[in-house]
Amino acid sequence: MSKYSVLLPTYNERDNIGIIVWLLVRTFKEHDIDYEIVIVDDNSPDGTQDVIRKLQEVYGENRILLRPRAGKLGLGSAYVHGMSHASGDFIVIMDADLSHHVRFDILTAPPLICSLMESPTADF
Repeated sequence: MSKYSVLLPTYNERDNIGIIVWLLVRTFKEHDIDYEIVIVDDNSPDGTQDVIRKLQEVYGENRILLRPRAGKLGLGSAYVHGMSHASGDFIVIMDADLSHHVRFDILTAPPLICSLMESPTADF
């Protein structure tokens, strides 16, 4: 079974992080998908890390990985940092602000990539 790693960079996402994590977990469980959610927080002053720690209590530290950084270091480097902690076969990059559709990103993107790898000239 393949494992998915979702990377969620955060900065002041206290109000959104619980919702996006719940949506992701629900989607993974409904489709019997192994997963981890790697959250890279850039030292949010709004208490985002406190919420993430509560989510770890609910879902487990093996599912919700908090990888904090010392300050606001930028989105691109947050993804690189998250990738260095990801252990999945597929890495899905999302924003924690709910601007990405969970079901599309999780259920459509990796199979599409696999299809392209198997037949790079396929017409989608």
